[in-house]
Amino acid sequence: MDLQSIKKDFFVFRNGIVADTLRKAGMPHKVIFGLQIPQIAAIAKDLTPSSELAEALWNDSEVRESRILATYLFPVDETSLEKATWLLGSVRTPEESDMLAFRLLKRLPFASEILKEAEKDPEIPEYAVASLRNHLS
Repeated sequence: MDLQSIKKDFFVFRNGIVADTLRKAGMPHKVIFGLQIPQIAAIAKDLTPSSELAEALWNDSEVRESRILATYLFPVDETSLEKATWLLGSVRTPEESDMLAFRLLKRLPFASEILKEAEKDPEIPEYAVASLRNHLS
């Protein structure tokens, strides 16, 4: 499935009330479809984890649902320490950091190393470090 097909799925599940609420709460994304996590998880179930697709979704940083769906699709066995640390440093919201820590980072064999690197890096948002710390406890 490609990015356009995935966005059609987002459109099918869109929820204007949730989207407006998230915008008013200060979400930085230009496009918010208003999907809830179970709906994003349902879309993820129909997709095969793939670094290429996950990176395309993650790089679609102006779409909230793309970023969250990406956290379901990064293959654990293809994610390096450097890539994981970069992902953590590139989160834009606490929601993204929670989903990234829960869906990917805590499953990596070097998760505690990511935390150590993140705690030393002033460029990584504190809420992202806290999310990972909480998911590793």
